[in-house]
Amino acid sequence: MLATQLTDALRDALLIAQCRGARLGGATSGAPQLYEDIHDLLAHGPVGLHALAALSLPGADLASAGVARRCVRSMAELQDLPCDAADDLETITGELVANALEHSDSRTITVALTLTAETATVSVTDEGEGHGPVVPAPTGPSPEEERGRGLLITDVLAARWGRRRTNKGLTVWAEVVTDASDRVG
Repeated sequence: MLATQLTDALRDALLIAQCRGARLGGATSGAPQLYEDIHDLLAHGPVGLHALAALSLPGADLASAGVARRCVRSMAELQDLPCDAADDLETITGELVANALEHSDSRTITVALTLTAETATVSVTDEGEGHGPVVPAPTGPSPEEERGRGLLITDVLAARWGRRRTNKGLTVWAEVVTDASDRVG
């Protein structure tokens, strides 16, 4: 029921934003994609979804990674997630957004967080074709290299992760298991 209410509220908000954008002459090209991403999460996500955060960020602004990390951290704290899970989600989010910023030509990057009683899943969707790897290098970077560890870090911190390429771009997601014994706060 909550998922249906969230979907309806989001649809209404995006319709209003589209109307205002058209009336003011502004572009709202990211809104339909954001709606589709969230709809996809709700339609195909885990049963028992009890919280959702979604954020659309500029794809050319390196500050987007920090904004995404802070948003995910805030949502984790609001939902009283375990400290370790909140830390892992924040780190994973920063790595996935940094990869999208570096390896895609996206105008916008969408970050979504879904929570269930057992897991928290963060996904990052870019709209670009990409020009870099979407899997960690088998050997990893050399110790002298400053880049190339994002997906290796994600692989270590996440219970599982994956990617999905569509005609709209690439979504990389990571799932973190939550444990009720160690709460944020």
